[in-house]
Formats: sequence, C-alpha cells, structure tokens
Amino acid sequence: MTDVDEYFFRKKTEAQLTQIIKLLKNITEEIKNMSVELDNLVIQVEETQGVEESVIVLLSGIKTQLDTIIAELAAQQVDNAKLVELRDSLDASEQALATAAASFTPPPEPVP
Repeated sequence: MTDVDEYFFRKKTEAQLTQIIKLLKNITEEIKNMSVELDNLVIQVEETQGVEESVIVLLSGIKTQLDTIIAELAAQQVDNAKLVELRDSLDASEQALATAAASFTPPPEPVP
C-alpha cells in the first residue's frame, strides 16, 4: 500500500468513524428521551390506578348507603324499586371498573 492509498484509507476510515460516533450520540439521546417518556407514562399509569381505586371505593360506599336506605324503606313497606335498580346499576359499574382495572394492572416485578 502506498502512502497515498494509506492516506485516503485513513481519511475514509476517519469519516466513517465520525459518522458512527454521530449515530451513536443520536441513539443515546433518543434512548434518554424514551427513558423520560417511559418514566412519565409510568407516573400516569400509577395515578390512573389510584383514581380507579378511589372510584371503586366511592361506588362501593354509595352502594352500601343505598343498601341501608333500601332496607329501611323495605322495613317501612315503601316501594324502593327505583333505588334497587340504582344500586344494581352502581354495582355493575363498580364490577366493570374493577375488572377493567385488574386487566391493566402490571404483573409484580421479579425479586432479584
């Protein structure tokens, strides 16, 4: 290999290495961005799960109160069909929400 050939080979190699370094820097930056986005998504999922759990507790509490009112009205022989219907509707909503929340719950993390 002549000095001229070696010079051009080195220049070509340097240019290729420079391009590889640029690509690696871009990839590293994209990975950092994805990491931040993933962290934000995890936070949003955790917040959503907290809201879902709160709504389930709320619906359960309302249903319990309706059960008490329905029982009191039944004891007084008052027509409570609409309240029973409302309670059953809340129960169905609570079950649907609980099922949906459970289906999106991530599996537990493995213990190292």
